Amino acid sequence: MLSRHVVVVVIDRLGAGWLGPYGNTWLETPHFNRLAASALLCETAIADSPELLAAYRSYWTGRHAFAPDGPDAESLPKLASAEGHKTILVTDDGRIAAHPQSADFGQIRRVSAEPRAAAATSIEGTGLFQLTTAALEALAESAERSLVWIHSRGMDGPWDAPLELRNQFADEDDPEPPQLVQPPALVLPENYDPDALLGLTQAYAGQVALADECLGLLLEVLGERRPDETLLIVTSPRGYPLGEHRRVGDADPALYAELLQVPLLVRFPATVGALVRAQTIVQPQSVYATIVGAKGSGDLASLVAGESLPGGEAAVSVAEGQRSIRTPAWFLRESQRERETERELYAKPDDRWEANEVASRCGETADLLAARMDEFQSAARAGSLAGLPPLTQVLADGWR
Repeated sequence: MLSRHVVVVVIDRLGAGWLGPYGNTWLETPHFNRLAASALLCETAIADSPELLAAYRSYWTGRHAFAPDGPDAESLPKLASAEGHKTILVTDDGRIAAHPQSADFGQIRRVSAEPRAAAATSIEGTGLFQLTTAALEALAESAERSLVWIHSRGMDGPWDAPLELRNQFADEDDPEPPQLVQPPALVLPENYDPDALLGLTQAYAGQVALADECLGLLLEVLGERRPDETLLIVTSPRGYPLGEHRRVGDADPALYAELLQVPLLVRFPATVGALVRAQTIVQPQSVYATIVGAKGSGDLASLVAGESLPGGEAAVSVAEGQRSIRTPAWFLRESQRERETERELYAKPDDRWEANEVASRCGETADLLAARMDEFQSAARAGSLAGLPPLTQVLADGWR
């Protein structure tokens, strides 16, 4: 059973580590902080795939990226419509508007995504502000029972925030941040210029500051309209590498935390669960389960009640030629190179950004994690993730 009023805000390419509620002290995000004060915050939300359309299949059908398509995969907007909800999709991303499940929305409001040659001179001139304006109009017209899904290209679109938003992050002795508008994608050389990377980081931070301002506008309106009846979810399908593992943007995408760990905040009706920080590892199919109220299938309301989630001890992600698994104690990444499988192992949660590789010292643990990935993959394909057995102690607790 869906809540009477459901609003989902998805901001593409927003990594969890860039937000105040997730520990960032360099970049102020007061509106994300405000939301976190009234919401359930999932500390470890892991994308099941860095492919945008695969992420949306998980959001809208509740299926993991490893699961095949099937005739029983009824979409979220179709279920909402069947329960009498008015369904509206607002997006500035043509890929989302053309997604197979998008056709199940009663309305699709496509915001023009014009090419940008330069940064905007004001927040009101940015693409994200224009999307926010369209979202506010949709919220004003939404029925008593409604599902409003808002998808922003976020940092996958033009970095058109006013230059002062990025310049505020430059210290007096720093070079002036670059005026680029197109999201960068490059593999850094070993002797890369740290000042150049700092400039890209400041430009990205300006976009996050813009996203925070636009979220504030949405929160203001949602605070005035049915706050006690509204389920609000704010998340992202994937992060944005900015020099970690010498990658920037989409250049040679690799399954590491900077790409996989995303924000997930859920404000339940009447702010039930406010200030709860969940340590349980979750994946995007929990968004679907939470909206439809699927107890026993990943509904995040279970965490507010102090209950566990089925299969919530591990997250498995997949991309072309790669797969990874995250448990409370470990992160294992496998990649295929010339028919050879290469493994990288990192201890969690201490090694937050996977800097100290330990596979050569913990080969048996890597084998156990790989076997668990095989088991997870088979269960996902069979639609039986809830039946996975608990993790062994070494996979759950590691060296502790």
